[in-house]
Amino acid sequence: MASDDLATKLGIATYIGNGNGRSIYDIAVHFGISVRTAYRFLDRLQAEGYPLTNEERRNGKGKLWTMLDLNRDKYGNVLPASEFSQEECILLHYIMAELKKNEDVLPAFKSVRSKLSAMLSQKSVAFPSLDYPKSISRKLFPIENISSIIKIASKETQHSVKQILKAINKQNRISMTYHVPNKTSIHEVNNISPVFAFFFDGGMYLQALLENGALRTYAIERIEGISIIKDSIAIKPDFDPYGLLTDPFGPFIGGERIEAKVWIAPEQVQYVRERKWPDTVTITDNKDGSVTFEVVTYGEREFVNWILSMRTQAELLEPAWLRNKVSAILDQTATLYHTL
Repeated sequence: MASDDLATKLGIATYIGNGNGRSIYDIAVHFGISVRTAYRFLDRLQAEGYPLTNEERRNGKGKLWTMLDLNRDKYGNVLPASEFSQEECILLHYIMAELKKNEDVLPAFKSVRSKLSAMLSQKSVAFPSLDYPKSISRKLFPIENISSIIKIASKETQHSVKQILKAINKQNRISMTYHVPNKTSIHEVNNISPVFAFFFDGGMYLQALLENGALRTYAIERIEGISIIKDSIAIKPDFDPYGLLTDPFGPFIGGERIEAKVWIAPEQVQYVRERKWPDTVTITDNKDGSVTFEVVTYGEREFVNWILSMRTQAELLEPAWLRNKVSAILDQTATLYHTL
């Protein structure tokens, strides 16, 4: 990255970290860049582990971007005072992330990181953890305490998160009223078992089990009311919620295990190979320059969107039931755009 790009990227991190929230337009105007470029810088920051988040304002005027507190430990306690400003913390994060890429300096990296970790929070991803799998999505951060969202969430959202975390810790079910996107009515959701709360791509989400064992994802900002049912959960999760971190097409996972095989055209091979994939992914070269991509995932929605994004340069070969779904989507799209 050019030096001016680096300065802008770190400047944006500092700008949204020092305020009570900045809109995408605030960022664009402040740095003299386009909205599209501003989003590109935010994507880079999230990919590098900066704990950014945003929340939709109640007045409907878009979302405000901010950064989680870098100076709290994993329990929400304020860490000992240090000489580092917010801007210096952001720069340290960048330096440490770059050093980690070089295996020759890993011993020194570990030593420096261990000394600095007493002053800055590891759990808030002030410095990338050496223990995370390489395939982890750096846009995803578990919500483990209410303190981590006080600066960036409304009072209503803070209350919802507090109730969710309490239910998770006590293994209680919850009931809630939920605003469904594009609908005016409020949806009643009863007797669900919350298992995991997390930030992802600027939003806050809850993964919960329904009474029939199905897994659902809810945007926490859309919860209008929530109550805890004070008894033990009826359904014990038979999965590790932190497995969401390693699903290549998570975290919005469904209940169906997908063992997929995809043909990728030569034009898309470099794009596919550049992405970091977990061990569940296999990429096999074909004689014509194409590759066969094999993956195990539960993220049906994101997986299908990924395939469709490559248009005619990718074909889902297996499983047949999902191929039929993709075919139906394409038929509906073709009908919608049919020229009269």
